[in-house]
Amino acid sequence: MSLVFGSLLLFILISPGLLFRFSYLQGTYAKLTFKVSAVEEIFWALVPAFFLQLLGIELIVLLTSYHIRLDIVYQLINGNGDVDFRLVEQNLVAFMAYMIVINLVAIALGVMVREAVRKYKLDLRFRFLRLGNEWHYLFSGEILYPGRKTAPESIFMIQIDVVVNSSEGDIIYCGTLEDFYLSKDNGLDRIYLRNVYRRNLKDDLDLGQPNVGYLKRYEDERYYAMPGDLFVVTYDKIVNINVTYITLEETVRKFDWDESGAE
Repeated sequence: MSLVFGSLLLFILISPGLLFRFSYLQGTYAKLTFKVSAVEEIFWALVPAFFLQLLGIELIVLLTSYHIRLDIVYQLINGNGDVDFRLVEQNLVAFMAYMIVINLVAIALGVMVREAVRKYKLDLRFRFLRLGNEWHYLFSGEILYPGRKTAPESIFMIQIDVVVNSSEGDIIYCGTLEDFYLSKDNGLDRIYLRNVYRRNLKDDLDLGQPNVGYLKRYEDERYYAMPGDLFVVTYDKIVNINVTYITLEETVRKFDWDESGAE
């Protein structure tokens, strides 16, 4: 019984770290799925939990008349039977109130840290601050930053080419990315494309033939324009994905060159 109680108490004490990590990783950029058995998840929860509990203890000592008996906490976690449980019962309500407050602080702090990291692009510079959703970094163009001159803000359009398995053989669908959705385990579930063209993978260009490019795909006889406003591709049908980031400058330059060439 004492071992079970000690394990429960230890979990309660590290809960601020779990909630901090949950609130940091949750949101638009990721869907956190807890894997408490994983060593990495426990480690990243222990680090913030340690600092939050240390801060909480210091504030209690400074602002209240309570005296924190860390030796009793250690004995409870360790399963020592010599602990005076009457002392524990007398401070149970105060302990519960403390845990509620520190857990709320952990949640708020996680959100604040996430906003600061996103604002100053720290997750793009330091991989350990990544929010867990690699698909967001890929489909937003942020994966190019830093180290490339192309900034995510300058990307005008993202071209997606997906090879899909079908009864007719492998087919390439080319379109502009409209949206994407994640599965429960943070994998890619489906992508939404606009202005989609398709062709059979086997109908490739011969060596030396010019490629008209995506913006003038309608001039290529190998491609068939798909009707409809949105085309949905589920991830389980995708063989591979090719992503092309097109900036507004490149688009203008392309059309300027075509117009001058036509003259």
